[in-house]
Amino acid sequence: MKRTLVLMVLVAALIFGSVASASADVRLDFDVPWIVAAGLNVADVTGSSTVNVNLTNLHIPLPCVELAYQFGDGFLRGGIGVRAYTVLVEFVGWPMGYVEVALDRLILRAELGGLGVFAFGVANGLLSTDFVAADLQAGYAVFPWLRLGAGVLIAAPPSNFSSNGWLFYVNARFAFDFK
Repeated sequence: MKRTLVLMVLVAALIFGSVASASADVRLDFDVPWIVAAGLNVADVTGSSTVNVNLTNLHIPLPCVELAYQFGDGFLRGGIGVRAYTVLVEFVGWPMGYVEVALDRLILRAELGGLGVFAFGVANGLLSTDFVAADLQAGYAVFPWLRLGAGVLIAAPPSNFSSNGWLFYVNARFAFDFK
């Protein structure tokens, strides 16, 4: 009985993997969110005593790049990958997963990431901080590769969701699919 169950799970995984990889592609997004309102202090969210960046009164663009392995095409898409924000010569990023729903030209996107942070640039390596970041966006697809929209990013430590921070932004997202 166990052997049959294991064999059925393996066959199902092979079929699912074949179907998923047939419609999967690599996606590269360049996002330029402009912070409109914020309630985020990085030290509160990460619990770090060395990084104390308060974004509450900043109204600046905060560009990011995302590289993801995307599944699906058309109405419903999802993917897993890495999101990295850049601040001059430093990239700070984390693993993430997303789901998008395309309603003609209206694109709704939900993203969840965090639980591990890396830095690349002046300071390299894995940072010893954990947080969870949820990002909700709505955008209008002006072209298949350009979306204009707005969203909110909420970040919190996994051990204490009451110490959260948020950013409300308007953005231009450039999305490129590579099959």
